[in-house]
Amino acid sequence: MLGLERRNVIAPLPREDPDTMPLIELAARPVETVDRSCTLAEAARLMVERSVGSLVITDAGSKTPTGIVTDRDLVVLLARGLDPQRDTVESLTDSPLETIRLGERLQHVTQKMRKSGVRRLPIVDDEGRLAGIVSLDDVLVLLGREMADLAMTVESELERDRARTGGEGGG
Repeated sequence: MLGLERRNVIAPLPREDPDTMPLIELAARPVETVDRSCTLAEAARLMVERSVGSLVITDAGSKTPTGIVTDRDLVVLLARGLDPQRDTVESLTDSPLETIRLGERLQHVTQKMRKSGVRRLPIVDDEGRLAGIVSLDDVLVLLGREMADLAMTVESELERDRARTGGEGGG
């Protein structure tokens, strides 16, 4: 046995094909957000308090994402000498934010992450409002589950072959 018993190792897979499942099922919700006037120190405190590695930046009262701040961004900004008590996350909203639409497929998510060099993509609805966020970790967990499911299928076939042949069999 490969030791991949589903009940002990991983949660059940979504019923749908991961490439056609609705993106929102893979996404983290609710999304942790912060106003663009938030200081770097406050953003760091919020990440620790909320146990997240990123915060989506929005304008006050808006549900439209304008940027994203990650734990890695904070380290880089501090290393560049920014004052965490005075400087805000607004500096991270200068370039266009990479987002993904609700209806996109998983393949498009991975392509966009690769091309953009990002590990997180805010998910927006047709009006551009924040609906969720998908991370590279979310994608890797899903694909890992798929691989485990395939391995269990192969293992089951091998066991059936061994039972039919009296213990002999290969791959």
